[in-house]
Amino acid sequence: MGKTLVDRLQETNFAVLNSMDDWVRIVDPSGATIFINQSLAEAKNNSKDLEIYLNENLPLNLSSENEAIRDTTVVEEKLISNRYYSIKASPIFMNNTYTGIVEVFRDITRETMMKIELFDANRSMLDDVRFVRKVQTSILPKDKVYGNIDLSGIYTPSANVSGDLYDIVKIDDDKYAFYIADVMGHGVKASIMTMFIKVSVFSIFDKHPDFTPSEALLKLRERFYELEMDSSQYFTAWLGIFDFKENTLTYSNAGHNCPPMIYKNHSGECAYLHGNGRMISNIIEPDVYNEINIKLKSDDKILFFTDGAIEATNEDKREYGLARLEESFCKHRDLEKVYKEINDYSWGEQQDDITLAMISYKEN
Repeated sequence: MGKTLVDRLQETNFAVLNSMDDWVRIVDPSGATIFINQSLAEAKNNSKDLEIYLNENLPLNLSSENEAIRDTTVVEEKLISNRYYSIKASPIFMNNTYTGIVEVFRDITRETMMKIELFDANRSMLDDVRFVRKVQTSILPKDKVYGNIDLSGIYTPSANVSGDLYDIVKIDDDKYAFYIADVMGHGVKASIMTMFIKVSVFSIFDKHPDFTPSEALLKLRERFYELEMDSSQYFTAWLGIFDFKENTLTYSNAGHNCPPMIYKNHSGECAYLHGNGRMISNIIEPDVYNEINIKLKSDDKILFFTDGAIEATNEDKREYGLARLEESFCKHRDLEKVYKEINDYSWGEQQDDITLAMISYKEN
């Protein structure tokens, strides 16, 4: 049968096969190699490893006992003589009779090395991103009591790192500043910006403990301007100062479109801590941020959040919304329960960072 196959192929096809740069061999049903093209013959003469491979390895579909596999074109990749090859083995039929296998070896070393290099680069980048995420998570304040403030938080970035941040800064024994910020975008760039905000706010109050919220935000905007970032970069922030002696909270808002919610324990009412002010950006001129002062009582609770919490969507693409968040907070006044309702409502891949923080206040 092999002789017949060779004779019949030789009439029309061998000249074409010999002109190919790819290696070609034909194997009869018994596993005997009955033809190799000129490129493969030259390579075989120059490589013992290749000769051994051809002697010891049958085409995958020929070596299978499954008839369905034998009648199917099979593609595999192999490392031969330190080079990568894509090997395509196809059955040969003559007059509907199975007569052997033709194998084509294509050198894909360059493409494979590029894939390996790309994989290594991506793995290195992912390692870097995971490291940044660990650092970013570590800079968030711990869930604990700070003076008269009992703070708890939940931070769930949409990707490996996020542009959300909240923090608490001790000004003196009777005053603490708390802020929440949302940097435009996601990823490493946004994450690094949150670290800039954290370091800057701490430095501002360290050097200017008498600053009001408005003054602190203006100083933060000044420091951001000095970075000379491109015009597309910006962030929003809400910043308040708790005064334990006076049992007050004074706050300002720099474009943060998610105003914190306060639950007044003595009246059982919920309200928003609104404040007017522009976001911090190089293309928008700063203004004088309005300052608002409110009185606090024991067991008053304040919920801070970013837009990822209210923009979470269900399977119908409907957002969770501010009204649902307000209802959940006023009903439960418990951060874990609020987050669970957001999480239960959400469907599909998380599109934005979800950051929640809650403060429970205690009077002196």
